[in-house]
Amino acid sequence: MKGKFYYIRDVSKILDIPSHILRYWEKELNLKILRDQKGNRIYTEREVEKLKNIKFLIYNEGFKIKGVKRKLRGKELEKEKEYVKLLKKVLKKIKEIKKCLQ
Repeated sequence: MKGKFYYIRDVSKILDIPSHILRYWEKELNLKILRDQKGNRIYTEREVEKLKNIKFLIYNEGFKIKGVKRKLRGKELEKEKEYVKLLKKVLKKIKEIKKCLQ
C-alpha cells in the first residue's frame, strides 16, 4: 500500500478526540483498521478522512452510532452501484470489441 500511515495517537491529535473514542468507533462501526507487526493500529489517509466524516456526523450533525452505521452503509451501497454500472459499461465495450474481432 502506498501513502502515509498514522498511528492511533497521531489520528487522535489530528481529530482532537481521545484514542479510546477511536477504538470505540472501530468496534461499533466495524471499521477494518490495519495493524502493524506489534498489533498497533495503523490508519491510512483514507481512513483518517472517513473518521473525520464520522466525527462531523456525531459532533456537528447530532448522529448517534446507529445513524452513522446507516449512513456509512448507504455510502457503501452507492459505491457498489457505481462499480456495477462501471462493470456493465466495461462488459458492453468488451462485447463490442469481441464482435469487431470476429
